[in-house]
Amino acid sequence: MAKGKKTIKQMEDKLFGHKSHELLVFCFFLVVSFGFWLLQALNETLQREVQVHLKLENVPSDVVIIDSLPPTLSVTLQNRGLALARHSFSTLFRKNRLELDFTKFDTGKNDAEVYITSSDIQRMLGHIFVPSMKIQSFRPDTLRFAYNHGLSRKLPVKLAGKFKAQQQNYIQSIRVEPDSVKVFAPAAILDTMHAVYTEQYLFEGLHETGSFQVPLRGQKLLKYDPSKVKIRVGVGYYTEKTVEVPVIGLNFPAEKKLRTFPAQVNITFRIESGRYHKISSEDFVLATTYEDLLDNTENSKLTLRLKTVPEGVSNVRISPKEVDYLIEQVAQE
Repeated sequence: MAKGKKTIKQMEDKLFGHKSHELLVFCFFLVVSFGFWLLQALNETLQREVQVHLKLENVPSDVVIIDSLPPTLSVTLQNRGLALARHSFSTLFRKNRLELDFTKFDTGKNDAEVYITSSDIQRMLGHIFVPSMKIQSFRPDTLRFAYNHGLSRKLPVKLAGKFKAQQQNYIQSIRVEPDSVKVFAPAAILDTMHAVYTEQYLFEGLHETGSFQVPLRGQKLLKYDPSKVKIRVGVGYYTEKTVEVPVIGLNFPAEKKLRTFPAQVNITFRIESGRYHKISSEDFVLATTYEDLLDNTENSKLTLRLKTVPEGVSNVRISPKEVDYLIEQVAQE
């Protein structure tokens, strides 16, 4: 019990002691000083940058906006600190928004570019801020958008990039979805266009089939629908296959015939998986000529060489590479 009273007494000394009293006095004057500083700051003339959201209103259904307005306008305001603080608080519930009426800028042409000058922007901004708020500057100082009245063509999509597979794989197929898009542009531009190109791209190290979203190449006064295409890339793999191919003799006299031991050899090669069953032994020609054998006086064996190799076949290996042979005399009738 006595120990508890002693602890309470120590806490009272810390809270209401001489040093604690000095700390409380210091905090009081600190708060008062901050209050005076805040009042002075709020009465001073300050500057603050705010964002004004832009929106184009009353666009007719047959009009296509090719090049849009920027999403926001950066405006530097000048006013007393209190007014700026009040404005900042109000934007928590209602954002600064500048709505532009399309009908006031429509030139009546099939296609047009509209430029809104800094003086027009200044005048329109004056309607969304209180009169005491001074507009010091804004960025950009000129607004622009372009449109046409539904002029469009459907054009094919051309790829402007590369797909590279890993060493043991190959690109089996490439399909673009959609393969054509609708292009909105002024008539003078549409008449010169024959295709739409994607942005430059490079996808490397592919080892499995996949899809890629690629944007179409942007250009002034052009709009695409859709603005991106999906490229489906089929990736296959290389495999090995072995076939038995006979050795044949070419240009032999009628009374002579080539015999090799063995008569057939193995041809092992690398082929795309999609063509595995399309390549057979009949696609290879393993032959030697009678003249070559007559010149082969230094070697008792025949070194085999392929005369014909089908397209797409690589890493071809012959086993055995050399065979025994003889030129047989054929009995004549």
